[in-house]
Amino acid sequence: MISGVLPYVFLLTMGIFLLPVAVHQQVPGQVQEELERQGMTIEEARQRARQLGIDLSNPQQATQRARELGIPESRIQQMLDAYQSASPEQRQSQQDMFFRDDTTVWEDTTALADTTAMAQDTTKDTTRRAVDSLPYFGYNLFKKVPDAFKPTATGPVDDGYLVGPQDELRLVVWGSAEFQYDLPVDKEGRIYIPNVGQFTVAGKQLSTLREEIRQWLSRSYAGLTANPPTAYMDLTVTRLRPIKVYVLGEVKQPGGYTISSNSTVFNVLYSVGGPLRQGSLRQISVIRDGKVAATVDMYGYLLNGYEPSDLRLQNNDRVFVPPRGKTVAVRGQVKRPAYYEMLADETFKDLVDYAGGLTAEAYAGRFHVTRIIPLAERENPSVAREVLDFSLTKVLSGEKDVSLADGDHVSIFSILKSYQNRVFVSGAVYQPGQYELSDSVRTIRQLILRADSVRPDAYLEKADLIRVNRDSTERQISLNLNLAFEDHPRHNLPLLPDDSLRVYSRTDLDTIRQVAISGQVRNPGVFTLRDSMTVYDLLFRGEGLLDEEYLKTVYLPRADLFRQTPDGRREIVVPFNLEEALNGDGLAEERLQPHDEIRVYPRKVEERVSEKFVNISGSVKNPGQYRLQENMTLEDLIFRAGGFTEDSYLEQVEISRLLEPEAQDAQSRAKTLTIQLLPEVMRDSTISFGIDDTTLALSNARTFSMHHRDRVYVRRDPNFKPQKVVTVSGEVQYPGDYTLREENELLSQVLRRAGGLRTTAYPKGGRLVRKGQNVITRIDRALEGEERADVILQPGDEVIIPPQPNTVSVQGNVANPGLIKFEEGRRLWFYLDRAGGVGDRVEHVYITQASGATFEVDPRWYWLDPNPKVDDGAIIRVTEAPEREREPFNLGQTLTDISQIISTTLTILVLASRL
Repeated sequence: MISGVLPYVFLLTMGIFLLPVAVHQQVPGQVQEELERQGMTIEEARQRARQLGIDLSNPQQATQRARELGIPESRIQQMLDAYQSASPEQRQSQQDMFFRDDTTVWEDTTALADTTAMAQDTTKDTTRRAVDSLPYFGYNLFKKVPDAFKPTATGPVDDGYLVGPQDELRLVVWGSAEFQYDLPVDKEGRIYIPNVGQFTVAGKQLSTLREEIRQWLSRSYAGLTANPPTAYMDLTVTRLRPIKVYVLGEVKQPGGYTISSNSTVFNVLYSVGGPLRQGSLRQISVIRDGKVAATVDMYGYLLNGYEPSDLRLQNNDRVFVPPRGKTVAVRGQVKRPAYYEMLADETFKDLVDYAGGLTAEAYAGRFHVTRIIPLAERENPSVAREVLDFSLTKVLSGEKDVSLADGDHVSIFSILKSYQNRVFVSGAVYQPGQYELSDSVRTIRQLILRADSVRPDAYLEKADLIRVNRDSTERQISLNLNLAFEDHPRHNLPLLPDDSLRVYSRTDLDTIRQVAISGQVRNPGVFTLRDSMTVYDLLFRGEGLLDEEYLKTVYLPRADLFRQTPDGRREIVVPFNLEEALNGDGLAEERLQPHDEIRVYPRKVEERVSEKFVNISGSVKNPGQYRLQENMTLEDLIFRAGGFTEDSYLEQVEISRLLEPEAQDAQSRAKTLTIQLLPEVMRDSTISFGIDDTTLALSNARTFSMHHRDRVYVRRDPNFKPQKVVTVSGEVQYPGDYTLREENELLSQVLRRAGGLRTTAYPKGGRLVRKGQNVITRIDRALEGEERADVILQPGDEVIIPPQPNTVSVQGNVANPGLIKFEEGRRLWFYLDRAGGVGDRVEHVYITQASGATFEVDPRWYWLDPNPKVDDGAIIRVTEAPEREREPFNLGQTLTDISQIISTTLTILVLASRL
C-alpha cells in the first residue's frame, strides 16, 4: 500500500514544498484535502517519503525518484519550474517550512500558533519565522538505536579495561602444560585458579593483569617464563559486570540505568533516547566522585566519527546534559542548513565547517546575520532585531573575523543563474548548442564556423539573433547570413553574453508553404509547396486521377480550389472543370499558393452538385447545405435551418457570393456582403435580442434574395452569456436547479438560497458531484464558514444532501457483514467487533468517511491504533488476501514475533500514559 500511495505522497509534499509560503505557513486547502483523502498528516507524508528514499530537500534526487515512481514528466517539470522561479529566500523558506526535523513537531505547532496570533503585527519578521522550522543538527541521531551502538554484555574489551567484581575471566594455558578455566571475580575482587591458588585482580587494567598472572603462574609452570618459553598463556574477559550510572539533565528519560561496564557516554545516551532538543550536545559532563571527570562533545562523533574525550563509564558515574548553549542558525547555500550549537570561542568559519561547507553556488560578495539586540542595548523594547552584512570572501580569507551571538540567523546567498561568457546557436548548423564567448568566437560568422558551419539545407537569406537587454527584456535582430559571411558590419554583428542565434532550414520554411488535396483521390493529404507547382502537379500527387477505371468514381465536371485572400482573413472558392485540368487545359497551369486546397468530388454526388444550392453556418439550429428554390430569400433559408439559436448575433449576417465570370481575376473570385438585419437606430441603442428583435431581423431578411452557391454566416453574439445552472437535491428546503448569479459563487451561498438544510439533513455526508466524479470536501464545514471547505461551484455541479443515516456499513471479509448502528465517538475496532471480527487472510482494511475521503488502516495494528474515529454513514471494507501456500511452522520465529508484539504494546501504553 505504501508503494501505491507514494506518487500521491510525492506530489503532495512537493506541492507544499513548491507553493509560496503563506503568512501563517498554513497548508494550502487542496493539498490538505488530498491528505485527508489519503488519510495522512503532513508528518506522515514526510515519513512515507523518507522511508522510500525521497529527499525532498534535494530537487535533483527527488526528481529522479519521482520518475522511478511513474509520476508524469509534465507534472515533474511543472513543479521544478515553480521551484526554479522562486527567489532563493522563498525557496529556502519553503524548504524550512516542510523539511524540519520530526522531533520538533509538538514545539513547532506551538510556535505556529504563536506566529498566527502575531500575523496582524505589521512589524513581523518573516525571515525569523521561516528559519524557526530549520532542523536542529544532531538530535535526529537518537531517534532509532542501532544495535551497533549498544554496549555489549560480553567481550572482547581493550587492554585498558579495568577488571572488577562480577566480571568473568577466561585463562587458557597451552604447550608443556594445557588447561582452560572460566574464573569469576568474587566480591572481594579475587579469582581462584585450581591447583594454584587465589589472586587479586580488581582495579587492574587487563594488560597489566595479564602480565602479573603470567609471572605468578610461572612459579608452578616454569615454561611460561623460560627462554625460549615452552608454555603459553592468554587471559580474556568473557562476561562483563553490570554497572549503574545516572543520566540527568535535559534528556528524554532521566534516571538510573544498569548498563555494561564497557559502556561510554555515547552508548548510554543512545540507551536513554538521547538529549532533548533543548539539551546540549557539546558540553555533556561525566561526574565521578563529585568532580567532572570529562566533558564530551558529541559533534566529534557527528562530524568526525570519533570523540577523544569520551571515556568508559564506571559504577555510580553521573552523566549530566545541561541546557543547550549558544545556538546559531545557518541557511541558504551551505550543504547542511540547520541550527548549530556553538562554543564560546567558535566563529563564523567553524559554523560553515559544521554546515558541511559552502555549495558551489554560494555568493561571495556578502552574507548577512540577523541578530537579537542584547537586552541592555535595546532602545525600543518591541523592536529588538538588526541585520548585519559582511563580505563572505573577506571573512573566509581571515581578513575579517565575525563572532556569533546566541540566536543569530546566518543567510548565505546564491549567485545568479546567468552566465558571463556563453552564446547559443540553434537550427541548421552541424553542432547546435552553447559555446564559450572567447577571442575565437566574437562575431556571428565565428560562431557559425565554431558550430562546424551551416548544413546544406540552411536558409541563408534570414536568421534571427535574440539579444537580452539590460532590463532582462529580449529583442530580435534579423540577419542575412550571406552578408554575415562576407563580413558585412550590419549582419556580422559582435556577440554579447547570452546571445542566441537561430539559423533556419528550408524545411522549416516548407512547413509553412503547404498545399492539400482531399476528396475522391487515392492519396489525399498535405504536401510541401514547391516552386512553380501547379494545379495539375497537385492533382497528379493525389493519385488515381490518371486511371481510367478510377475516374469512373470521380465527378469530372467540377472540382473546387479553396484559396485564402492575401490578407488571410477570408477563403474564396475557385471552381474549375476537373476533366479539362487533367488534360492540361483550363486551370491546369494555375500556380498554387500557400494553403491552397483542391477538393475532388465523387460521382455519386453528381446530381446534388448539379443542383443549385446555398449554405448556411454558424448560430442557427440546423446549419448545412440547402437546395436553392425559386425566389428564395434569406428569411426562407433561416427558417429552413431551424431559425436562430439563443446566442445568435442578430444585428447583421455575412454572405460570401461568387463574382460573375467576367468580374473574376487572379486575386478575387468572390465578394463578401454584410446584411443589416436591424435598423441603424436600434444599433445605436440597447438591443435586447428578444422575440421582437428576432421578428424584426427576419422581416428584414425577407428583402434579400439568395443566389446559387451563396454562403451565409450567422455569427455568435460575443456578449451572450448562457445561464450557468447547478442542481441541489436531498434534504434542503427547496431542492431544484439554481442559476449561478455571479462568478465564483460558493457552495454555502447556493445552499442558503435553497432555504438551508432540513432538520433531517446530514451535511457531513453531503456530496458534491462534478462531471460524474465526487469532489472531496466537507459540506458541514463549508456551512460553518470554513473557507478551505467552501468550494467554488461550476455549471453542471450537483449538490446532494442525504438524510441522517445513523448506521455504519461493514463489508467484506468479516464474520457478519451489514449495517451497524452508529454510536458517536466510536472507532474502527468497535464496528469490526460488532461485525463479528475480521476473517482469516485479511489483506486491506479501508474506511470511507462520510465526506468520501478513503484511506487504509493497517490490519495488523488497527486494534492498537486509537485512530480513526468513524463517521456516521461511513463504509468499512475488509478485503481478503488470496490463499497462499503455507510455510512450515517455526516455533522460534513465532515466539520472537509474540515477544515483539508484547514489547510494542507495552511501549505504546507507556507513551500514552506520558502524553
